Amino acid sequence: MRSLYSLQNTDKMTDEDRRKYILELFEDIGQDSILIISHIGHLERLYCPFYVRVIADVHVLKKGSVRAVKAVKMSIQLIDIYVLDSGAYNHFNFIILGQVIDDKTP
Repeated sequence: MRSLYSLQNTDKMTDEDRRKYILELFEDIGQDSILIISHIGHLERLYCPFYVRVIADVHVLKKGSVRAVKAVKMSIQLIDIYVLDSGAYNHFNFIILGQVIDDKTP
């Protein structure tokens, strides 16, 4: 993966630098998945839709409810944004539960 900046330097980035970084990142990773560290320490890709649990009331979302993430975006402040049916929210409002399992898959 290419990178314009290390995460240590993001506070020195201009908005234009951040836009370029986001475009470059989504070329490599896409908006349909996130990278996570599994419970056994492996780097894994989790594709949308995946389940998350709300950890605090935010707008129409209630603490403890489970929602499916439809897409992943990034704010100009380089914060991951989860897109749900009800809107777009900062990632830190959720705990990742895992992949959505399609009951129709044989």
